[in-house]
Amino acid sequence: MAIQNGIIKINGQLGDLVFYKRGNKDVVRQKAVYKQQSEASKKSSADFGSATRNAAYIRRAFAPLVMLYAYGDLVNRLNKRFIEIFKSIPPEHAGHKKLIDGNLALLAGFEFNASKPLKQLWTCETVLSLEPDGLVKLILPKGELKSLLKSYPKATEVRLQVMGFHFELGENGSYEIIDVNDLVVPVNLPHFPKTTLSLHLKHQGDKALVVAMGISFFVGADRFADRRYYACKIIHALHLRDGVVVNFVGQPKAERVVVEQGNRLSWEVEEG
Repeated sequence: MAIQNGIIKINGQLGDLVFYKRGNKDVVRQKAVYKQQSEASKKSSADFGSATRNAAYIRRAFAPLVMLYAYGDLVNRLNKRFIEIFKSIPPEHAGHKKLIDGNLALLAGFEFNASKPLKQLWTCETVLSLEPDGLVKLILPKGELKSLLKSYPKATEVRLQVMGFHFELGENGSYEIIDVNDLVVPVNLPHFPKTTLSLHLKHQGDKALVVAMGISFFVGADRFADRRYYACKIIHALHLRDGVVVNFVGQPKAERVVVEQGNRLSWEVEEG
């Protein structure tokens, strides 16, 4: 935008320039030029929209954990993670990419609190077990609590909060949000026992199972709100087909092949 300083003021359009009044000033700007999108740009825009819609789907499913643990522009970070998932889909699907074709496992490890990874507060990795009858077990192995937990000095207890999201990857769109009671652990507990959460799920067809776990410290009934002492991440993200994990197969990569030269014939190169 530029300001007209001449004696004669123009109002209206002249070529690619638009003259108009803004407040008490006479200004001029260049007319907006419409640029038609290429076919590749249209496909890229469509896939970007699908990726961000799926990210929003996850945010809504885990809304209680987002409210408690989100820090550091969770929206853009989660969008970026889903864009990476959609980039894993073969290019021949461009413009029509769907989550069912992507590497859903890339979602695992996403931190809700960008400033504090979960492993810095709770070092115990969860084990997920799938049974043939649809039973899913989430297992926290036993151990010395002081080796598993980095506690806030004044805390009296820690609470582990788990949520699950089990949803259809096809056109049906059915889903199940799995709410779990907090696991309350007194910080003076010497030994943490093996602890198991059992889920009974219907696995027919292509389903996604996403599990998130958060940790908060409490002083009495009050949650400690310092972001250095709370964390949450997606601990499991699986594509299941009839209850069996589908391992993502990406694009083949070029491999470096070294062939032993041994007793083979050799080229003879004459000097020109």
